[in-house]
Amino acid sequence: MKESEFEEILTPGYETRGVEFKPPGPRTDKSLFAKVTRAALGMANRRDGGTIVIGVRSVGNNLTPVGLADADLSTWSYDDVSTGFAAYADPSIAFDLEKVPYKTSQYVVLRMHEFEDIPVLCKKDYNNNDEVVLRKGACYVRSRHKPETSEIPTQEDMRDLLDLATDKSVRKFISRSTRTGLLPFASSEPTTQLDEELYKKELGDLI
Repeated sequence: MKESEFEEILTPGYETRGVEFKPPGPRTDKSLFAKVTRAALGMANRRDGGTIVIGVRSVGNNLTPVGLADADLSTWSYDDVSTGFAAYADPSIAFDLEKVPYKTSQYVVLRMHEFEDIPVLCKKDYNNNDEVVLRKGACYVRSRHKPETSEIPTQEDMRDLLDLATDKSVRKFISRSTRTGLLPFASSEPTTQLDEELYKKELGDLI
């Protein structure tokens, strides 16, 4: 990621539906990692996924980019984060991890991919004293009404999730039907382009 791209993420100074910030700390901090995992589950259930930036403190409504200490940064390896997510995500979630230098500090950026087939559920509890950070069986999303990760709060958020799952099921059905010959002319291309190709093929047979 270029510095200008990272700066663009920070510029608004607040979280959005597709961007969530977390404070600095080592991956081995169980409370921090549970909150990162919660955000990751929510982003995975969002169309086009989303971005989690680790190394940004939140004080009131103000976000302050501070970065991670070298010792903390070294704990955020892809393999260790993947293993940590696997303990909570069902099915598994896909992501990219990048360590981004910005000015004089270093940050961890997680780019979460949207779920592959079905929405992701949390498969294990995590409580931090009296705070329930992760709940077994919960389906976390990024709400339309407030840029935060939460269990599905409204019917609109539920509809967004169901629409995404339906779109994936339809595409998968069309792909499978095409491979098996059930839909020999199924295509993601516009009908007009497909008709033109068929016309050229038929014309070629006549020449």
